[in-house]
Amino acid sequence: MHRLDDHLLAYLFKLLETRDMLACAATCRQWNHIVHTTAELQLELRQSLHQSGLYHGETSYPIGERLRRLVTRETNIDLLRPRVTKFQLPKDQVIHTVSGKYVITQPADDEQRMGEDNKYEICTIWVRNVPKKVKVDFKPFTDLIDLDIHQDVLIVQVDQGPNNLNVKSDILLRVFHLFNEDEDAVEYDGGGMRITEREWVGPEPHNISLTEGGRVMVWCDGVVWLYDWKECQPIGRLPPIANIVWRSNLGMAWAGEGIILGLDMPHNPDTDLVQNSTLAIFEVDTTYPGTSSLPLLLELPFCLDLLTETARELLGLSDSDVITMDDEHIPHISRNGPYGLIVVATEFTINETIAMRLVVVLPVANLQSFELEKTRRTPNPFHAWGNEWDPFGDLHMVSFGDWRQHAYTWAEPKISESYHHGFYEAQHSLRLYSYNYHMLQRHGLLQLKVLDFNQKRLRGSRNDFHTLGGLGQEGSVENEKDNSARREPSSYRRTIIEATPNNMGCVEIRGDFMLGVDARANVFTFCGERLFIQQRDRDTAWILDFGVKEIAGKEGEQPHVEDESSVHHATGPPGGNEQLGEQERSGSASESLTGSIKRKSVADTSSGENEPEQSAAVGPSKIKRRGTDDRDQGRELGSTETTAPAAGEGPGHGTGSV
Repeated sequence: MHRLDDHLLAYLFKLLETRDMLACAATCRQWNHIVHTTAELQLELRQSLHQSGLYHGETSYPIGERLRRLVTRETNIDLLRPRVTKFQLPKDQVIHTVSGKYVITQPADDEQRMGEDNKYEICTIWVRNVPKKVKVDFKPFTDLIDLDIHQDVLIVQVDQGPNNLNVKSDILLRVFHLFNEDEDAVEYDGGGMRITEREWVGPEPHNISLTEGGRVMVWCDGVVWLYDWKECQPIGRLPPIANIVWRSNLGMAWAGEGIILGLDMPHNPDTDLVQNSTLAIFEVDTTYPGTSSLPLLLELPFCLDLLTETARELLGLSDSDVITMDDEHIPHISRNGPYGLIVVATEFTINETIAMRLVVVLPVANLQSFELEKTRRTPNPFHAWGNEWDPFGDLHMVSFGDWRQHAYTWAEPKISESYHHGFYEAQHSLRLYSYNYHMLQRHGLLQLKVLDFNQKRLRGSRNDFHTLGGLGQEGSVENEKDNSARREPSSYRRTIIEATPNNMGCVEIRGDFMLGVDARANVFTFCGERLFIQQRDRDTAWILDFGVKEIAGKEGEQPHVEDESSVHHATGPPGGNEQLGEQERSGSASESLTGSIKRKSVADTSSGENEPEQSAAVGPSKIKRRGTDDRDQGRELGSTETTAPAAGEGPGHGTGSV
């Protein structure tokens, strides 16, 4: 192996799993040097370390520039150092989706009116604060749309008028291109999807949710339909038996292209008492009519007995404290993508005066710890789906105590009426973002909190530019001018919350930013690089940009041009110079040590939570300098970094919070 050319060795290292690449880097100086100076290897190590990929607009850049962008973003998120931009957004527009340079808004008024051109506005695409409307020539339900920037698709339900007697049970969804030459939306060749479901008769509105891979989910009144929107063909129904309704279903969400989630809370229809609560997890290919569609059932602590036990444990409550639940309350399941985390929550009250929320976060990757039911046969009505109020009563359920160590559970005060006025829809990759609702509404102070569930050991301490060899030959991450444009948070604090036998650990990062506009946030969302906050009452929106300058939509520095003579590239033999684009899909987490894509292993050394220490890819001098930089940065920011003894009380919430 020592006689092989460095470029060939780099190509061979590229074929290994991340942990095996680190093991090779610890073998000898030559191999360590190759890992340090090969931009493609550094990019792959960084993506695995951060569990974060690149965006569609970044995949066309040279390898070194992609690496620089990834490190810039992840470092600034760790340090909470964004560029803060304020811009005016009309009160009649609500942010729907953000990604890269695009901001998509939709009309705030559900009663859509025809314009002077006899057309209806569906949404508006904002690029560099310049709007471009998307219009159709029929009356739509503007609140019943979904769109995907990366798939260039917009799906909208048609308002078929008051003469349609089956307005709920016979719906028409039309599929358009999101990006068009002018304002008129161009329809896809499929022509749309007409769904006839006789059980859609209740008061619940239709819900439309897109995911990657050309799939869309429509659910209402306990019936879910899955469609391929490219072909406009159905691919499944839940329940898979005609005329059967899933009445205990409280909401659906995607957990990736092939996994769907249902929040199930069965109760006795006579007494209206909740019997239990579960997260039902299905594979899409088991939802065809005639199959069993038996889910993986994970018990949730949302029924009163288990919730009481869990809340007492987390908050240290005494036996005299009384915990109650509102019978009218409906638990929440997050529907925001991309799908790194599953977030579910419910509410309860302590001693009839203190309103609280119980939140459970489960990384999607941890579903690999369980086996989904693969049985495919005509369901036995006494085994599944036979009882509409308890369709899975006879199936095996994984108790909360058996899987809670794979999740993070905490209780917090209920500071806002809406789940959306918090953080439940502001997530990306393995991070959750939240803010203090009242402090922003009353004082214009953004108290930002980030929960990072990336459990890589190398992420246990604050990241800097030298971990895993830094940028090698790529030079500095940001120049001095760009650094000066970033805002430092006040009261910066980074706390490592250690895992316990009953709770997965995480890293909590806090920092305050004075925005100066005292109004509630109607929208709080994160695209992986930029945090968007909309205060509709003041016609104001904010961007907190953690990425490189030009991502903010302003003319900035040009991508670095790599010096081919000084930077190695793992090109390999002729015909093997493929890019890493397939691994760098927008918003998706890169391949992890426990991922489903397996390479030939040369060193079965550790699991994802116990990787080799950074000395495997960083020399002793690098380790020393990294530690020094951490301390220097902490002093400059006036920050504190602590290690919490346990995860039991959740992020900053304990008995004192009550």
